[in-house]
Amino acid sequence: MAIVAAAALVSCAEKVDKTIVWPEWASRPIVEDAVLLGADGSKDVTAGDKVVYSAKVHDDYNDLANYTLTVSYGGNTAARKAVEISGSAVDIDLEFTLPFAAGLADNLVPEVTLEVTNVANGKVSRRLDADHNITISRPELPGELFLIDEKGGTYSLVKEEASYSYSLKEGVDISGLGKKFVIAAKAASGKPDFTGLVWGQGEDGIVTIEPDGDWIPTPDSGGYGFKKLSFDSYSFTFEKLVNYKVVVDKETMDTQEQSGVNYLVAAKVKLVRDCEVEFVGFGDLKSMLQPDRFVILGENTAKFTGHPRNWTFYYDVDDNWMILNYVNFNEADQVWVTGQKACFPLGNESSSNVFKYLASDGKDRYATLAAVKDEKGVYRCLVYLMEEYVIQLYSWVKWSTVISMNSLTTGLAEISADAIYMNPGSEFTPGVYMLTVELTTKPDNGGDGAVANVSLTPYTL
Repeated sequence: MAIVAAAALVSCAEKVDKTIVWPEWASRPIVEDAVLLGADGSKDVTAGDKVVYSAKVHDDYNDLANYTLTVSYGGNTAARKAVEISGSAVDIDLEFTLPFAAGLADNLVPEVTLEVTNVANGKVSRRLDADHNITISRPELPGELFLIDEKGGTYSLVKEEASYSYSLKEGVDISGLGKKFVIAAKAASGKPDFTGLVWGQGEDGIVTIEPDGDWIPTPDSGGYGFKKLSFDSYSFTFEKLVNYKVVVDKETMDTQEQSGVNYLVAAKVKLVRDCEVEFVGFGDLKSMLQPDRFVILGENTAKFTGHPRNWTFYYDVDDNWMILNYVNFNEADQVWVTGQKACFPLGNESSSNVFKYLASDGKDRYATLAAVKDEKGVYRCLVYLMEEYVIQLYSWVKWSTVISMNSLTTGLAEISADAIYMNPGSEFTPGVYMLTVELTTKPDNGGDGAVANVSLTPYTL
């Protein structure tokens, strides 16, 4: 049998057209001896120290073109170095400062990834294991930071107990706050002292900066000023509470009934982003409020995180839901979410709060729900989606104003051929999702003609 096989092989070989020019193939670079250490050779470093990444890279078939080294903390990119290279072998010996960045916990092993590309576009990506990596600690921060604006105004931010957060002292007047500011560990004569840490504005958010860095634009208070302003030194974000308060009192709400559902209604309530809302006479706020538009502050208070306008509160007495919807159903600058086999705001398959708009159900407050718009004009709405769900979007509540959709997450949400229905993708499983809607074509004055990119993101409560 072996002789026959050999003969067959020779026969096939004689038929090969030796004039064929085979295409170039992309080999993959090889990475060896990769390690990240402190500049002094230590495995334990503090953010702000210098570190050295070293590795040997070679490719036996194609020359090397470039490499990119990425360091991440808590899912956030802290440093990225892109370097052009040449030749078939390179020894990497890259020294850089390890920045203090968002998402850095004490004794953290960072995610360090090297991607190398050759001239034939062959790529390899190698992530460091813990044995060849460093452990980072946060720099020691003082108990007080300083908010300094461009006019020299200096305001003390005091560290909250057992927290990464720094807040203005209660009663401090910041009505004269300028148009931009920095946060500094040290201040001198109305200016940040760059011998200590200073936070300013980066390309993707707040970062530590040098003297030539950009300052942080003062957030919008809607003309009400700030009741509270605090800086989180872990996430590098601000928490704001404007000086405007709304009280929703259960005893003063009007009674309403629709298709057998009992509601208490507070109509035409003016809300502004980051205002305080006090709920009087209700129970547990966490089980009652929509988490995509409220942040709970205390036992009976919450911060409204939606966009400013007049809203109407509908309290479903039987199910303990506080549903927030637009006052006017037909006006510009809104997105309505509806469909079937979906619940809002949370729920599950036994929930009574199920969209039934497409089945012509009479429960109006479960039929259409207002998405919340952020500062960039992107709309979001939290939904529980069941098997075989259908989502449909409208700019006004009339049939002609249905929004055409394009899915950015086709594995979770596929769009029908006529572009007006969202259905489960091949990777979908029932659960809570954040629906994001970004209008690429805005509706006309009658609410018609809107087009949007849509996506679903799994949401953890």
